[in-house]
Amino acid sequence: MPPIKTAVLGTGVSAFVFHFPFLEALPSKFEIYACLERRATVTQSKARSAYPNILVYTNLDELLADVNIELVVVSLPPNVHSEIVKKALNAGKHVVCEKPFTPTYEEAKELYELAESKSLLLAIYQNRRWDGDFLTAKKIIESGRLGQVVEFESHFDRYRLGRKSGSWKDEPRPGNGMVYGIGSHLIDQAVSLFGTPYSVTAKLEAQRQIPPLEVEDYFRIILHYPAKGNKLPINVILSSTNVSCGCEMRFCIKGTRGSFMKFGFDPQESQLHSGMKPNDHGFGTDRFELYGNLWTVPLDADVKALPEPTKITVPTVQGNYRDFYDAVFEEILKKANEFPIKSDQVLAVEKIMEAAYKSSESSSSIQL
Repeated sequence: MPPIKTAVLGTGVSAFVFHFPFLEALPSKFEIYACLERRATVTQSKARSAYPNILVYTNLDELLADVNIELVVVSLPPNVHSEIVKKALNAGKHVVCEKPFTPTYEEAKELYELAESKSLLLAIYQNRRWDGDFLTAKKIIESGRLGQVVEFESHFDRYRLGRKSGSWKDEPRPGNGMVYGIGSHLIDQAVSLFGTPYSVTAKLEAQRQIPPLEVEDYFRIILHYPAKGNKLPINVILSSTNVSCGCEMRFCIKGTRGSFMKFGFDPQESQLHSGMKPNDHGFGTDRFELYGNLWTVPLDADVKALPEPTKITVPTVQGNYRDFYDAVFEEILKKANEFPIKSDQVLAVEKIMEAAYKSSESSSSIQL
């Protein structure tokens, strides 16, 4: 199969940090064929400066009318995702869409139904399933070394008291705010591990008040999974703030036979911003000092006379967002319905985000 002719919609940070580098890293699978750059001129184009042979369109309809384009990557603000994804699917294109997918569950459901009716791939860019820290946590849970997990805590905290002037992300428009931003990643990771929760309890706030912020920049969301059969209840705690000085706990997972704790962020985003390429040596490799710690007792330990836990350092699994695009290629090629980010998972994330806002507004738990 020749490389899939791909068009990227947008020329912002998302396009140049999270999409172009991975398409470029897989030249046998994807051809960077076209780009939507509305402000481009004959002499000035960000896309053409980076990729001299790329076709630059300033009009979406003209781009979608190009019969050579097979895959469209939507790297634009979330309030326009629904309209543009629908146009792309109706034009017969496979679609990769940045997260958050859509501002509402109903919009997302309609788009998945449209994609299915046309036998097209609709892939949401939940790249943080390929974070090394998450892959490590997942591996430990699946190994059974923790026993039954009863609490899974996931943080994405930063120290950013200032805000970028004029950033569209701080505007009160559909799909903006911390829950739709990093929250959609943390929720997706939890859903991929534990499925859809029974209920959601959340607190959302704007912690940075100078100047006043019109969307939340803090959340604490608890997903409740009740006991079922011989399985214990699980509470999943998801939290993010921009007011966290020097404390970067990423995961704290507690089970009946062990606990795992990990500090620090997956390095891929910072590496990409610094100009590192996905195929470069060391890409996605964590620093030794950020490896997590695992405390365990034997699975057959006597609960009435538990021994002292054994502590070991766990090397972080190497992450690589390139695996997302590998999966996109395989699904378009084989149409095997094996793409790892399933529609029911994406729709569950949409429901949970909506429930988080309702819970915070009503100060109550919301049953899904």
